[in-house]
Amino acid sequence: MDGLSDAAVALFAAWTAVYHAGLLLRAPTWALLLAWLAAAGALTALYAAGREWWDGGPLWRERARPAARRPSRPLAVVAVAAGAVAGTCAGLHPSGVPWWCTCVAGTVSVAAAAAFLLLRGRDGNGDGDGEHGAREHADEDEDEHAGAEPARRGTPLALLTGAGFAVASLFIVNSDGDDAYFVSRSVATAATGEIPLKDVIFTPGTADEIAGEPPIASIEVLAGALARVLGVPAASFLWYLVLPAAVFLAVWALWRLVRAWAPRRAALCFAVAAAYLLLSGTGPASLGSFHLPRMWQGKAMLVSVLVPLLFVYLTRWAERRSRRDLALLAAAGVAGVGLTSSAAFVVPLVAGAAALPLVAAGRVRTGLAACAAAAYPIAAGLAVMLFNDDTSVAGRVHDAPSAYGWVLLQGALGVLAGCALWLSPWTARRGAPALIAAGVAALVTALVLPGVLDAAASLSGAGQVLWRTMWTVPAPVLIGLLAAVRIPAARPGLVRVAAAPAAALAVALAAGGVPVWSASNGSVVAARPSWKVSGKAVWTAREVAALAGPGGLVLMPSAVMRAVPLLTVDTHAVNPNGHYLRSLPAPRGFIDDRRVLTAAVRRPWGDKPPAAEVRAALERTGVDVACAWRRDERGLELLRAAGYGGIRRIGPLNCLVPPGR
Repeated sequence: MDGLSDAAVALFAAWTAVYHAGLLLRAPTWALLLAWLAAAGALTALYAAGREWWDGGPLWRERARPAARRPSRPLAVVAVAAGAVAGTCAGLHPSGVPWWCTCVAGTVSVAAAAAFLLLRGRDGNGDGDGEHGAREHADEDEDEHAGAEPARRGTPLALLTGAGFAVASLFIVNSDGDDAYFVSRSVATAATGEIPLKDVIFTPGTADEIAGEPPIASIEVLAGALARVLGVPAASFLWYLVLPAAVFLAVWALWRLVRAWAPRRAALCFAVAAAYLLLSGTGPASLGSFHLPRMWQGKAMLVSVLVPLLFVYLTRWAERRSRRDLALLAAAGVAGVGLTSSAAFVVPLVAGAAALPLVAAGRVRTGLAACAAAAYPIAAGLAVMLFNDDTSVAGRVHDAPSAYGWVLLQGALGVLAGCALWLSPWTARRGAPALIAAGVAALVTALVLPGVLDAAASLSGAGQVLWRTMWTVPAPVLIGLLAAVRIPAARPGLVRVAAAPAAALAVALAAGGVPVWSASNGSVVAARPSWKVSGKAVWTAREVAALAGPGGLVLMPSAVMRAVPLLTVDTHAVNPNGHYLRSLPAPRGFIDDRRVLTAAVRRPWGDKPPAAEVRAALERTGVDVACAWRRDERGLELLRAAGYGGIRRIGPLNCLVPPGR
């Protein structure tokens, strides 16, 4: 299974490279698929021919530097205490705890942990390399071998959990407005056999691509190209095949990282991590909400699949330094760009979180080589900035407390995530995992300092999505590691309760968490495998689009109109998603007209635009079918005043057509 997940990363990286070449050559998707098959065959032959060379010993050997002095135990006490304070303050910030408490305590914790780990890492003499990787000290070697479970003992649990999550994903319906962009790219690819280089949401390719959404992500085009070959609807391919496969792979990536980082009781740590994912539905941007309910989107695959695998590869590289590990790091960087443009800053941050502590520990070449994962994402980001006039992402810019709460949550779960983050240098296995965990804690501490995200937003223009910097925290695994904390006996001779931390974590998750399938998280549990949008909305949108015909433009309430791009590129909707309409590089009048029409039929209550504005907007846009809710008499009257008539009932809507149609 580890080999299959590595092969999936390498093959998708190959597809992404082929796709980017196709962007330049304007090649059809059938040619890209053939080139991908050829590249996959070449990679397989290359690895098979030199497997021993790829998996050979370390590229170089490292020796631990002489110790200046042994780290003092009070330093560890300060780091742990400050980390607990930082995590608690971060989770309770919405309750009135000042954010500066998180910044100060986090900085103290990171500084103390770094001093302790670096001093310990330099303690002793002798070669730090063993047959299977860098082991700096005998005590670390003993901790790894005595505490780590054999992989096969937890494998059945991981396989069953992955299968269960994959099946459950078919039944959970959690509609997301961003599908107007992501799924529509797959639908357009399947329909035309071409890469959709321009807008396909609002126009038939007559407007440029959405600002801030450069077409560098390759996952949507791959899904559309394969759906075209198989002759199935692109949305069905995404939701019935890609989704469960990605969910299973994400669970396996979680298990791999737990195995790499857990000092002991890996299966118990994995169970807690999986429970956290299931019960983190208290916010729409939580790591759990980007798992089961939304894994067909490339950005969800990045945070749930690729980030854990990146940490696995970084750990293996730090410990073994084989050519295979370095190649997988580079491939993971390419694959990240193929999933989402956010990889341009998420992947380099992850790589930097591992590289900096390795360099600080004196392992300069190993740390610098770890940055291979960041090379392709940085190059892709620079290329986008060079070849696009506007790369800014419109929308709200989250400050540090908002970004933390948006991803790592608030209250009990926010406290758990924060404590797990700042205590991770002590809960992760000693050696490379502890160093990398310390790097992640240091990175997040720097990001949440006042003004850092604001400065990054000003420089990059990506302020609306910089909350995704919190994706660098593998919170499920870090929380799972708390289950392996040793409980000292009250008196000599008493047996320590090994399951006590896991039991406490389970109680906290149950008390403070919300299932990702709950209605409060915007989810619905369907009776059978379903598309990830309301079935009634799909049926209604399909009937209205059929009434308008190919090349038609339809107006409906937003809840129904958003389904049109998921079905067809032959008929378009006035405004399937207001966020993308605001970012569309089109004349101001084009956007204003569509906003006026959306407001006219959005809901029966509330303000309505003047009849004259609605009439003028309908004339300029050329709407072929205009619909409003049956009970929305004011909306229907605005349409009649514009000359529309001939009411036809379609589902919950009354639809009118212009004169002469």
